[in-house]
Parts: sequence; structure tokens; C-alpha cells
Amino acid sequence: MELKQMTPAEFSAVYQERMTADFPADELRPLSSMKDLHAQGNYLVYGCYDEQGLAAYAALVLREGAALLDYYAVDASRRGQGVGQKCLSLLQKEPLGADFLLLEVESVESAQTPAQVEERTRRIRFYHHCGCSETPVYAHLFGVEFLILCLPLGGSPLPAAQEVEQAMLGTYRLIVPPIVGPGEEAFQKVCKVWIKEER
Repeated sequence: MELKQMTPAEFSAVYQERMTADFPADELRPLSSMKDLHAQGNYLVYGCYDEQGLAAYAALVLREGAALLDYYAVDASRRGQGVGQKCLSLLQKEPLGADFLLLEVESVESAQTPAQVEERTRRIRFYHHCGCSETPVYAHLFGVEFLILCLPLGGSPLPAAQEVEQAMLGTYRLIVPPIVGPGEEAFQKVCKVWIKEER
């Protein structure tokens, strides 16, 4: 399996052919937003390829030493075969110019049904299996509560909670205003990041 960085034309095709099917419309940012961030040097899309073609893809937001896994999906016909873990392992070795990779997973605490609890728990377990650690940092973005996971890159240590919190805030300040408009009030209406205190 091989990891390759996609050109804007390549990830435009993946967006149209794969992402629109893999993610609900209300969770998918406009392609123009991704291209704008890419032009600024803040967005990369990687494809994980094998002899059957594109097995998985990962879209990342890069900002000041941190990377956020914006979108990640395995081809529907390849799920349950270890492809997701292998692709993350390759991504962890890629020189991204970041010390750690951040991942948003919908929090178990905010689940509304037993099925949601099971699905979210399974997703978190998968990322644990890939080497990710839970942080005490949470985010509330466009009405959805996320637990933030972290995967250190290049042998870096796990960052402190405050570093994760600031990295998430900085990343959101990069990607949210083009969607909601400028201004702190507009930002705070849809975005909050905090460190959850242990009880």
C-alpha cells in the first residue's frame, strides 16, 4: 500500500466521486473552501493506493505544527480489512510539518440513542487501536459535540491539553469564518473549545 499526496484536480475528482457519497451533505464543506485552504498552504489530501486503486483517503488542515484530520474514509468495498489502520500508519510517517494529528470524534456523552453510543464507542476504539490517545479537550462545532483525540507524529510526545485546545481553536479560526462570515460573534455562535475537568 502506498500513500500519495493528491493534486487539486485529483482531490476534486475524489470529492465528486467519493466524498459526496461517504459523508452527509451537511457535514461536507464546499470544495471551494478546500481549494482555498490548499492554495494558502493549509490543506492537503492524501490517497492510500494499492493494486485495486484508491483504498482510502485523508484530508488534513495544517496550521502551526498541528494537523487536523478533516475527512477520512475507506472505500466501501474495503472496510473491515485493516485498510483504515494501515493508511493512518502510513500517514503517521509522512513528513507533514506537524508534531501531532488531531481527530474529532462525536462524543459518547452527547449520544442520544444506544445505537449512537455503540457506533461512537466503536469509532473511538478503532482510533485507539491505531495509536491515538484521548485528550480532555472537547469541541462544540455547528451543534455537534466532539471529543478530541491525538496521534503524535515523528516521535513527538503527546502534547499538553492546553496545546491541543489552542491548536483546535487556531484551526477552527482558519476554517470556520469562510463558512459563517467574519467576526468573533459569528465564530462563537457555532464554535467552542474547552478542557473538560475530571470529576
